[in-house]
Amino acid sequence: MAEVYVPLLDATSIDFTNDDERAGVEKTITQAGITHIEDDRGDIRKIFGRLNKKTVPLNNGGDGPQRLTFDKVKTFGTMEEKKAAPSAEVQHTGRAHAVLSASSSHRWLNCTPAPQLEAQYPDSESDAAAEGTAAHELAEHKLRLLNGDESTLVGDSDWINEEMDSYTDDYVDNVMAELARAQESSPAAFLAIEQRLDFSHIVPDGFGTGDALIVGDGTMTVIDLKYGKGVEVSAVGNPQMRLYALGALAQFGMIYNVDRVRMVIFQPRLNNVSVDEISVDELTKWGREVVTPRAGLAINGEGELNAGEWCRFCRHAPQCPALAAQYLEPLPKESDEVTPAAPAPETLTDDQVANIVSWSGEIKKWLSKVEKFALDEANNGHSYPGLKLVEGRSVRRYTDEGKVAAAVEKTGHNPYEKKLLGITAMTKLLGKKQFQDVLGDLVHKPAGKPTLVPESDKRPALQAATPETVFQPLGGKNQ
Repeated sequence: MAEVYVPLLDATSIDFTNDDERAGVEKTITQAGITHIEDDRGDIRKIFGRLNKKTVPLNNGGDGPQRLTFDKVKTFGTMEEKKAAPSAEVQHTGRAHAVLSASSSHRWLNCTPAPQLEAQYPDSESDAAAEGTAAHELAEHKLRLLNGDESTLVGDSDWINEEMDSYTDDYVDNVMAELARAQESSPAAFLAIEQRLDFSHIVPDGFGTGDALIVGDGTMTVIDLKYGKGVEVSAVGNPQMRLYALGALAQFGMIYNVDRVRMVIFQPRLNNVSVDEISVDELTKWGREVVTPRAGLAINGEGELNAGEWCRFCRHAPQCPALAAQYLEPLPKESDEVTPAAPAPETLTDDQVANIVSWSGEIKKWLSKVEKFALDEANNGHSYPGLKLVEGRSVRRYTDEGKVAAAVEKTGHNPYEKKLLGITAMTKLLGKKQFQDVLGDLVHKPAGKPTLVPESDKRPALQAATPETVFQPLGGKNQ
């Protein structure tokens, strides 16, 4: 375990000739457990005793200066143990996860039995999660290099490509812009990267890792990189961001005078930068009155099942009776009011059609989850009434494509066909900039096919092509 220096307080912005400011620094040194300083040459030295009016006493054991004038001090901080990162693996995958994690808080705050129910299922990593892990590791590596920290080593990953390199550059630019913004009002503000945040005073054993945290007087900023492109994530009222903020306040709130928290979600693949701000008083009230009682139920698996959009990634979803009831409720029923029916669409009322279309996407996803779950269980020996496991359809495949090509060429035929690369593959081949420069004028994006969606969708409504909207009335006496 190697020790590394962690700066906590910028000395260059402090007026040590002011007795009040110097007393404030002494108080911070005591409260934050500050033990070392970094001098203007970059050397790390241990503090000995209280500050003098003009100098910082040092504990060098007779080797080196015994005190340092304040103008030679760059930062105050602590020494912390840090494991060296193995060179060939992505470190984010090895991090521990709390039962009541911040990332799943939207779910357990709304459905308190969910965490304990999910615990019975294996937590396998999807391709999307693996890609996100690689993006976070690359982003951390870049931020640490730019911030002058000890760099992390990025392991080999098939996910890291030109697109990810560009998007993580955008994220780093955003973080540094937020840091500069914070330092305008609080020159001592500093950036903490991949900071472990403990909010166990609110949630039992609650902790998480903040992608980027900017700490200073006034407003504290929490930034989270979302690399996914399936669902746009908002920072407004986001419980994950709020729990991170509560953890950051617990760690730094008594060192800095923080009265507001700024929460930023950066989702580059959807061109989404979402920002929300909340006062510290409002945030702590939310933690005390909303989170703590719900977390108390969730850690014990108590409370009522409650289906909603937070069920999207729940591992218990295929077997959840509350979710099944919600998805089956919009469907027309037989006379027994239980069995789903399939009447002709033209026999349905407008309300029934609207209800079914609004839920159809979620119902299809849920049905696919149930089918996959049942198949996995059947493959493991479980049987279901009225169902059996059989061999599915298959397609013919070549056993050796090279030998096939050689055999066909001997007949005088060409076994290959030439096909222009698609836009995605061509972009990957040329790179985004060269693709735009060379082919930008040769790419056309036609209007999308009309589709029916809920009114909450952000896209503007289309005007239907009816005789009344397409044709204009003729002028004249008989009009």
